[in-house]
Amino acid sequence: MKYYNKYLVLILILTSVLMFAGCNNIRLKTFKDSDETENISTEDDIKDTTDLENNNDEPITTAIDNEEGLDNDEPTPTVIQPVQNTELLIYTVNTESELEPVTALVPADKEITTKLVVDAVVDAMADQSLLIGIENVTTEGDTVIVSFYSDKAPLNNVGSGFEIAILNAIAQSLTENLDDINKVIYRVEGGPYSSGHIELDIDEVYHED
Repeated sequence: MKYYNKYLVLILILTSVLMFAGCNNIRLKTFKDSDETENISTEDDIKDTTDLENNNDEPITTAIDNEEGLDNDEPTPTVIQPVQNTELLIYTVNTESELEPVTALVPADKEITTKLVVDAVVDAMADQSLLIGIENVTTEGDTVIVSFYSDKAPLNNVGSGFEIAILNAIAQSLTENLDDINKVIYRVEGGPYSSGHIELDIDEVYHED
């Protein structure tokens, strides 16, 4: 019985020693792992801090470069030059069937021709609600031949006073703006001018400067 008790005491002592040794190993291992974790965290913190410091030393150019790139891609605005015009003194007809001088503006780079002058007079009369029917305008030497349509003014829808004023306005606008034009002949669709108020031969000069 005494032997058995001694044996039991010895087992208890050995068990206690083993348990004590195991606890020490666990504590040592836990402490060691904790130290390593702290070391790793400290190293990472140092690395992150160093990276931030290095980044702060570098100039931030990405946004600026992008903005400069956008500016460079924008088209250069085109400078629009004002159109240069030439003043052309022509004649129109007012509501009292009287000649009235007006200034027409034509592009400076356009040649002043008989057709341009007649068109300017027609446009000015259109402002007075007089729609002139021009078939064509031709030039022979110092003579301009203007042919009208028979169903429009000055041959239709106007009285004799407006008819004469229209013919005079065209003739004077031509001879006063073109130095090499001295005579104006009127026709109706290629034939003699005949309106019921005015009768002209096919080559009869209506106006001579």
